[in-house]
Amino acid sequence: MGHHERQAGQGRAGPAHEVETLLAALADAGRDLGPALAHRLRETLAPLSRQVRAELVAVIDDAFEVAPDVEAARRQAHRLLSNAKALEAAKAVWPAYPEPPASTDAQAPAASRVEPVAPWLAHIARHCELVPDDRRYLLHHLAARSDAEAMRLAHRYVEAWAAAAAAESQVHRRANAGRRTANAFLIGAGC
Repeated sequence: MGHHERQAGQGRAGPAHEVETLLAALADAGRDLGPALAHRLRETLAPLSRQVRAELVAVIDDAFEVAPDVEAARRQAHRLLSNAKALEAAKAVWPAYPEPPASTDAQAPAASRVEPVAPWLAHIARHCELVPDDRRYLLHHLAARSDAEAMRLAHRYVEAWAAAAAAESQVHRRANAGRRTANAFLIGAGC
């Protein structure tokens, strides 16, 4: 039995919102996952415990660190997540390495495959200068809402952002002014 399996709660999946936090942390570290790999990681990380998630994200981060370019890093990460021989090698040194999701192919997804984005998040992203922390914040506050309610709040979020940004006289402070006001609006709306 590996040391991970002996730890209490190791078999329980961690909170779902932490997956987005881990993916955003990879993006913050400069790891350009691309939509297909990000989708694959979401599928793989969702049922895992916090410890196993963290270790898998560290393995993916290492793949990006040693790869000569982004495409090579993405291919390596896909292999780590799906190739049977790569899985066997990983399990030899890390027994808790997760099995690939049953619904995925052994090959890396085509680069043209686009990850679905919530319409309300896409609307906000079109009108506001979002950073990874903004996406995490919005997912935390709006993802549990119905699509109609989330879209209604998204429109009001954009309006609050635009009004505050326009009122700021210093150009370099406009995005932060909009962000603060729009985030405060969500809190005030009970989100």
